[in-house]
Order: sequence, then C-alpha cells, then structure tokens
Amino acid sequence: MRKILLTAGLALIPMIATTAFAQSSGEVDPSQGKARPVAPTTPAERSEARGERKDAGAAAARGPQIGEGQAQPTTAPKVSRSDRKSANAKRRAATKQANQAGELSRGGNTDAPERQKP
Repeated sequence: MRKILLTAGLALIPMIATTAFAQSSGEVDPSQGKARPVAPTTPAERSEARGERKDAGAAAARGPQIGEGQAQPTTAPKVSRSDRKSANAKRRAATKQANQAGELSRGGNTDAPERQKP
C-alpha cells in the first residue's frame, strides 16, 4: 500500500508543480496597468447625458413591448354550407372521372409494387 501511495505521490508532484509555476506573479506592466486618463465630466454634461437616456428610456417604455407585436389577422370570411357542398361535389366528380380513366395512381412511391404493374 505504501508503494502505491508513494508512486502516486511522486507522479502527482510534477503535475502540481508545473501548474503552480505556470501561474503569473500577479504584477501588471506599469504602462498598461491603468486606463487612459479622461477629463472629468461636469455636472451639466452628466445632467444632459442623463436627460438623453431618460428620453430614450421613456420612449422605449411607451412603445410596443415584447410579445405585443401585430394583432392577429382576421379569419377568412366563412363560406356558406351550400357553397362548400357544391365545391366538394365538383371536386369528387372530377376525381371520380380521373380515377375511372386511370389517370390517378394507386398511391405510394414509384417503387411500390402496385405502381410497377403493366
């Protein structure tokens, strides 16, 4: 047991040591350590900028919100029952004639056995 722990410890020491040495010392290059100096803003400039942001925020709050979007379009006008029945009858008659003439396939894909009959 001691031999296993000793070899495992000896194997782990270099791994831990390399990660410890890879870390930087935490010092910063003095030329890049600070942000560039900026002239301090006056209270009047801050007030003006605050007013612009306030106007933009108020316009955004009063405008359309998320999820409001466009209103749903109105549905199509309903077709009377007699019109639907007559259209359905015309469609069925046309399908019946095409089926009797053999113009309609029996369904399925082109490799289906019923499509391969002469």
